[in-house]
Amino acid sequence: MLTGDLDCDCEIMLEQVKQMKLHKATNRKPLNPEGKAPTSDVYGLTTWQRYSNLKSREKSEYPGWYLTKLKTQYPDFQHYLDEFSYYHLPEDFKWTSVVINKNFKCLRHKDASNVGTSWIVGLGDYTNGETIVENKNGTTTFHKIRHNPIGFNGSELYHYVAPWQGERWTLVFYNNLN
Repeated sequence: MLTGDLDCDCEIMLEQVKQMKLHKATNRKPLNPEGKAPTSDVYGLTTWQRYSNLKSREKSEYPGWYLTKLKTQYPDFQHYLDEFSYYHLPEDFKWTSVVINKNFKCLRHKDASNVGTSWIVGLGDYTNGETIVENKNGTTTFHKIRHNPIGFNGSELYHYVAPWQGERWTLVFYNNLN
């Protein structure tokens, strides 16, 4: 159970994600400067059949949407995500999925299927590693996300990650339903 204290809750979330067996995201190779599939997995809903669990295809309340393999493998993690969202994200923010990244040196991109604002938070013992957002007015903002949720529309704004030292995890809460 989470406490409502952001630093404490980030540590609890980190311990939870470290216990999960995350998959390599072969579709995200182009976003990795090393050209390898990063450790990056989706928890929640997806339209991509390869990320879904065959057994879950009848369980989603949304036609054409599936529960991800990660969600069906770790159903109790939903409670942690719900609590984190309740305590640390805006009350009116609704999300359907969370991307969990481990040490992903993500290159400049826009998100493909996110709708509206997404919220990212950094976990782990690392320094630097800001999320860099290119704003519509031509400015660039460096967001320190370690234990600090930041919201922005990743489908409209280019963003990427600054270099870091240490072990950097991120949780990206987003909505992919209109």
